[in-house]
Amino acid sequence: MRQLKINNNQSPIFNSQSLARTALHQSTTAKVAPRPRPSLRLGRPGQASIVNRRCSAFTLVELIVAISLSAMIMVITAIIFKQASSAFSQSDARNEVYQNVRAVFDIIKRDIFGSTLNTNYELFKGELNTVTFLSSTSNNNDQPIMLIKYFLNGNTLNKSENTDTAFLNEHISDFGTATTTGILGFNVSTLQFKYYDKDAVPKWENTWDSTTKKYLPDAVAVEMTISDMRNRYTGTSTTIISIP
Repeated sequence: MRQLKINNNQSPIFNSQSLARTALHQSTTAKVAPRPRPSLRLGRPGQASIVNRRCSAFTLVELIVAISLSAMIMVITAIIFKQASSAFSQSDARNEVYQNVRAVFDIIKRDIFGSTLNTNYELFKGELNTVTFLSSTSNNNDQPIMLIKYFLNGNTLNKSENTDTAFLNEHISDFGTATTTGILGFNVSTLQFKYYDKDAVPKWENTWDSTTKKYLPDAVAVEMTISDMRNRYTGTSTTIISIP
């Protein structure tokens, strides 16, 4: 009998190539999944609407709330801006008033500090709203003495100067008529002078006449009420000027 020989080197029925093709087919089949179709709702014949697509929009209540919040923010912003603007305006007006008052007081202090009398005890004549006196402060005409008067004309503070003299002890009546008047301040509503006499009772007086008292006051108090040019702020300031 013929014997059958089994060759151990013979390849099996499913070789490696067929196995690779099978694995590739299974992997491709697993990755590709069918795309879900949107559900359709039939309406009129020949029309279809997609159910799962929905358009988003604001409701009436949401619009009212948004408009109300926007209006509140605008009102609050306007109030804050108005308050800040008003505070800045008041500060600017106050600084303007203080600068004007300081400039006027510096001039008045310089002139009153240089007050003097001649041999006839002339002249320092003070009233509640005006003051007239001789002063040895420097002037434009280079005269040793000049006659100064401070007074209020309406709402303007004025200063008049008379340097038409050549002698220190000349009578006031002998002064010439060359007088220059200048404006020191605008929007001045009140101007008051008071005169201090340390030996009198009461010590502060509303008037002063050196031809009667024969001496100068020890000090002069000046009170002035002034407003800025746009009448936003009105302030009252007082200064006391000592006379040596």
